[in-house]
Amino acid sequence: MIEPVKPLSNILEELLREDQPPLTVGEITDRVARRGFGLFMIVLALPTLIPVLPWGSAAVIGLLYTLLAIQMLIGLDRPWLPKGMRKYRLSDRVVTGLRTRGVPFLRRIERFSRPRAMMLDERIVLRLVAVVLLVLGVILVSPIPFLNTLPALSAMFLGVGLLNRDGLFLLIGVLLAVTVAAIIAFGGGILFGLFNDLLKWLRRR
Repeated sequence: MIEPVKPLSNILEELLREDQPPLTVGEITDRVARRGFGLFMIVLALPTLIPVLPWGSAAVIGLLYTLLAIQMLIGLDRPWLPKGMRKYRLSDRVVTGLRTRGVPFLRRIERFSRPRAMMLDERIVLRLVAVVLLVLGVILVSPIPFLNTLPALSAMFLGVGLLNRDGLFLLIGVLLAVTVAAIIAFGGGILFGLFNDLLKWLRRR
């Protein structure tokens, strides 16, 4: 008889107990990496659901996204992290946010996801997810303020979709990523126009 797989929300709840020492990225990896990239993507997405993270936290998570995406693109079967990233400790604020918001949110998601048909071959889907995750990682690393939540939701839906082979969740994750890219492109276009207007005004002075 196959032993039931413990839900990720239960694993995180055990890791985030108040009597535990400060949590590191490596400790999370050791607990979830056996279940693949999907679980790791979900775990990394949870802290970035907090709208305003401590300075530098989003960039670290963005680097981890980028590293995961590259590993998926080259065909590794489980995540690998360098020693420096494994030792990175989550701040008390991030741990509290994970405990009070991340775990309950993850439990709600777990009630709705199930295997659903994917229109493409699984290897193609994995590469597509990797490309989207790479874009999300670059967005989080870049100095764009107040843009953590949508990339986090996109990565979480993609992770759940990979974990449960859920085509609907994968589609939602891709659409959220496209929305983020569109917001940035629109904002960038406005800033570019304002910058050009400023240059024209300076030349007339």
